[in-house]
Amino acid sequence: MKKAKALVVTAAALLLTACSSSGGFQDTGDAGSASDAKLRLLVNVTPVLTKQFYEDLVKPYTDAHPGVTVSIEAPTAADVSATLQQQLAAGSPPDLVSGSLGRDTVPQLTALPEQQWVKDAPYAEQSRVGGAMWQAGSGNQVQSLVFYNKAAFAKAGITTVPKSLADLTAALVKLKGAGYVPTQTSGEWVTGAQVQMLGNVNVLNTAPDWFAQRNENKTSFAGSPWRQVLETYQGWVKQGLTPKDAMGLKYQDAIDQFLAGKSATFVMGGWFVPTADEAKKSFDVGVFAVPTLDGSPAPVAGNPSIPWSVTKSSKNQAAALDLLKFLVTDKDAVTKELKAEGNFRKGFDYEASALNKEVAAIVSGAPSTVVASNGQGDNSAPTGYNDEFNKLVQGLYLDQKPGTVLKSIDSWYTSNAK
Repeated sequence: MKKAKALVVTAAALLLTACSSSGGFQDTGDAGSASDAKLRLLVNVTPVLTKQFYEDLVKPYTDAHPGVTVSIEAPTAADVSATLQQQLAAGSPPDLVSGSLGRDTVPQLTALPEQQWVKDAPYAEQSRVGGAMWQAGSGNQVQSLVFYNKAAFAKAGITTVPKSLADLTAALVKLKGAGYVPTQTSGEWVTGAQVQMLGNVNVLNTAPDWFAQRNENKTSFAGSPWRQVLETYQGWVKQGLTPKDAMGLKYQDAIDQFLAGKSATFVMGGWFVPTADEAKKSFDVGVFAVPTLDGSPAPVAGNPSIPWSVTKSSKNQAAALDLLKFLVTDKDAVTKELKAEGNFRKGFDYEASALNKEVAAIVSGAPSTVVASNGQGDNSAPTGYNDEFNKLVQGLYLDQKPGTVLKSIDSWYTSNAK
């Protein structure tokens, strides 16, 4: 154990030497001690990934390393990325951060060592920016899924799951006729995330490096399949296929309404599986992949689940790196992380529910995998993209035209791409 700790200290010291010259709020940190440190973790908190979840997750590590203490911090700004920027600017950065981060945040993070345990972590290789890995996840998080109320589908006479977006629209119309809110959404971050789930599989299926192309102005939102996706979504709004009070609802409201049987479908990521499984409900939940525009088999959109990074300005780099290694390699820790959100990783198994097995079947049957949300590594959008996309897409509820929304997204993107 002492030998392993010495290696971590050496790796951290080398990383600091290699990275101390790049820009940012704070350029340098310290290796510190791998066995004596007070670590701060900035994490993404959700109804499933609570502060208690993270405290329980790291407890076996702190029990085995009595000189290391860990404090869990939830975002105090809009999200993890925005909170990280505030903390960096204030000179009070966390040691480890877990959440969706843009590639222009990379100068504030420590490059992870070129070791096999890092390369084996899901999406670590895809996270490379300028050749360096800076993020490692615990598993594969599947997005672009449509959860549905099987009883509602039966009542509406829908016997097969939709294969194209046109098929999905037709099914939603039938569900409205059967007395249901056809598809559940809400305000907060949900609107934009759902439209991204509809869009990524229809844009990146033919251009997997689409974000990299957009970063070089070789493509645009307005001139891509994003237009058809937004036109489809606004059609749902105008036909009353989304809740009338959607923008006044919170994410938890959306979950509650779907699980209460009031709405018939819910576009969401695989992390919804444990919530659906644990809920007391009067119907069975099924799931299918977000359909494509032309009805061709849909790729799976995914990203790393519970991804971890070390901040460059951390004064406890050795301990932070050692804890990160534990979080992405320890069998019990990884299994706990996977099970919490119903995620997957080769070589790590847990008792799966029927719904989780349906998601697994979608993954195994998909023709390809594309990045979800704002992308990964060099193939990713600028920091702030998700928030800006969400804000502008919500304009569809104010009768803004899809073309206008997309031009605004393009304008923001061009101004912020580096």
